[in-house]
Parts: sequence; structure tokens; C-alpha cells
Amino acid sequence: MYSELFFPLNSNDPVLLEIPVIITQGASERIRFPLDDLIYVEACQHRLILHTVQGDFSTRCTFAGLTVCLASTGRFFRNGKGLLINFSHVALVQATGEVLLKNGQTVFCSRRRKRETREAFLAYARTLSRRL
Repeated sequence: MYSELFFPLNSNDPVLLEIPVIITQGASERIRFPLDDLIYVEACQHRLILHTVQGDFSTRCTFAGLTVCLASTGRFFRNGKGLLINFSHVALVQATGEVLLKNGQTVFCSRRRKRETREAFLAYARTLSRRL
């Protein structure tokens, strides 16, 4: 049960994430979707729930394994024990620890990591503004 990134030959094409998702109990299927569509990942009851633009998917991949896979992209941040946030979908990180997403949802970060989350998001936003 591994996840894998596929980098395009053409820089205009999206990076793809291929991951096994649970279809029914005991059955899984590997799906591939653009990495930009992944909003955040949360660990829940020995599974990972991938919240994407297309909907939510469940997988049995390890949180550590997925974190290592996505760390190379520079846009994902591990916020606490079971939350991995795609900063490209974040609108604002408030001082209270609330992470406001561009789709209107709110994700709460751990109390211990709220300052670190805010600083990491500001650093991410600065790198984006330098590219423009």
C-alpha cells in the first residue's frame, strides 16, 4: 500500500498522486489524481482520509509514508500528529490556530503547533510572491 508521485515531462501538466483507496471492506483500487486537488489529509481510526476537490477518499497508507512522499513538493505541512495541510488551498491561518481553507472549510491545528503552522504558511506565501 504505497503512494507515488508522478512528475510530468511538460511543466504545464500537473503532478499526479497515485494512491490505493478503499472501495469496499477488503477491496481497494489505485487511483491517480492531480496533487493540486488534494486539500488536506487526516488520520482517523487507522486510516487516512484524503480530502480532495472531487470528494473524500479513504486509504490504509501510513501517515508517515504519505508525509515523506508529499514533503518534496514544498506545499504540504504536517500539522500535529494526524493532519497534513496543502498550503495552496489555505486562505488564512489565524492566531487562534484555525486554518481557513479557500473552499470555506475550517481545519483546526494543534495548540502546540499553531505558531509553527502560521510561520510556515507565511514562509510559503513569501516564496509564492517571489516567484511572481
